[in-house]
Amino acid sequence: RSWADKDPAAAARLSAARTAVSELAERLHMPQENLITPDTVRRLCWEPPKNPTPSAVEDTLAGYGARNWQIQQVAPLLVRALDATA
Repeated sequence: RSWADKDPAAAARLSAARTAVSELAERLHMPQENLITPDTVRRLCWEPPKNPTPSAVEDTLAGYGARNWQIQQVAPLLVRALDATA
């Protein structure tokens, strides 16, 4: 079963997050997987912080093992993606 079947809101969050990460990776000329692991993005989108503030998203990413430079690059985008689909 797909995310859209199990949790449509999570599927929308994942779609928005993937688009944002893909666009940033393209601008930075680096593979998306190096910018942030797909698993980290999936986990964040499946179960986002209750209040997805920048610091909450940063803490969540750090808890999933993202490096500081990765968090600095993607956290603002992911906060916007989570907000846009709330």
